[in-house]
Amino acid sequence: MVLADSALAGAKANWKIGRVYNRLVCNACHRQDGGKVVSPMARKKVEWRRYFEAGDHGTGGSANDSVHYYTSRAYRSAIKAENKAAAKFLKFPDAAMSAHVVEFYIHGAKDSDTPARCQ
Repeated sequence: MVLADSALAGAKANWKIGRVYNRLVCNACHRQDGGKVVSPMARKKVEWRRYFEAGDHGTGGSANDSVHYYTSRAYRSAIKAENKAAAKFLKFPDAAMSAHVVEFYIHGAKDSDTPARCQ
């Protein structure tokens, strides 16, 4: 169901919104304790699509290993006190936010016309 919603939202997905979310919300966590951010250039477009379709965040023992959880309102609401950007993104429905992030990774994939590194 999440993928169907994401596919519908994907028609209106905006990679720029996904980039901002990724930099301010995703990277904030990935950088904690010396963690590494994940660059869109790490994979090809088809590989990113498979990753997001599988939905496995692969965090190794975290409370929620679903990649879709980390773009959900429930997650954004849970971290809004310590991450002001997450609070600003609460207006986006789950499927739309997920679609924006997916679009950012597809847009910046290593085989795209605009490969991008995360900062």
